[in-house]
Amino acid sequence: MILRKFTALFAVAFLIAAPVAASARVDIDTNEKNFARATSSWTQSGEADVLSDGRVRLESTKKRDGYVSTDVDVSRSHNTDYALFISYTRAEKPYANLASGAENIAGLPYLYGYFLNDDGDVNEYFTNSYMRHDVQDGTYWQVTYGYMVVPKDTEAIRLFLKQASRNGTDADGRDAWFYKPGLYFVEGKNEVRSIVNAYEDELANVAKEFGNRVSEASDVEDNTDYPVGTLLKCNGESDVYSMNSNHTLKRFPDEETFYAWGHSFADVRTISCSKLDDYRVSGTWTYDRASYLVKFRGMPAVFTLDNGRYLRLIPDEYTARKMFGSHWTDKIREYSSGKMGDYSYGVPHKSLR
Repeated sequence: MILRKFTALFAVAFLIAAPVAASARVDIDTNEKNFARATSSWTQSGEADVLSDGRVRLESTKKRDGYVSTDVDVSRSHNTDYALFISYTRAEKPYANLASGAENIAGLPYLYGYFLNDDGDVNEYFTNSYMRHDVQDGTYWQVTYGYMVVPKDTEAIRLFLKQASRNGTDADGRDAWFYKPGLYFVEGKNEVRSIVNAYEDELANVAKEFGNRVSEASDVEDNTDYPVGTLLKCNGESDVYSMNSNHTLKRFPDEETFYAWGHSFADVRTISCSKLDDYRVSGTWTYDRASYLVKFRGMPAVFTLDNGRYLRLIPDEYTARKMFGSHWTDKIREYSSGKMGDYSYGVPHKSLR
């Protein structure tokens, strides 16, 4: 859950007060100062437009990637604080999944940044996969964010609003939208959560203002009861939980454990973080993987067996060797093809090539 030489001219520019936004539209009530400039002062590149209402539109084209950027001065007093980069985001239309079944991130809006030292060199990148619009929220507005500890000797942060691309997917003019980008310096994760909650509290108003709905997950009433087994996560966070019979949550510590129980991220329901915080976490999932591999007669596919029930395809021989050693074939147990229906089939393993 983490968040990309300047000249003397840039250094002077950092000291200029941020201009007032052209239109406040939706007011975000936080106890912390937003250090990001009004979008009207951000630098535009390629197919990028800053609208008078404060929204930013990027368009995917074959000519040139569109993005906007701005530099924010970081005083030395912030060097031990967290930096939180946050914005409302919306995708015009997500692409269909790839042939492999993986989600196609092309066209999705995302946040990015550099932590820069006094020489203008990059100390560290302000990025991770959770600073990208969630493809499962499709064309709905959502709150996208990431945070990191500000690296030592950081003098400035360069912020970008960008649009994802993927090799093999043609840019066809789809838009990525941003609204109210913010950079906040806070002392701990509780303050991060407070600001995120303030953004989420105004999410419905953003959708109403700009004529697009928010995700149905954000419209859930506070008294919603989730059925046992419901998979839940909150916007911008990586952790996934399942609902227990006593209305507590059980956490999946990593992807391997999640997939070992036959789950797919397509089945995970995204709700507000404030709603998720209403539930107590009462345990962590573990899994048991068989020491042998499974194969069915007449078929080349080889699977791992998790929890005595879930088969996951090993995509290639190289991955099999990496996972189980050079004698991996000795671990194969071959069964009649008639037993294929006795198992459930989970998400295939990723190739380790």
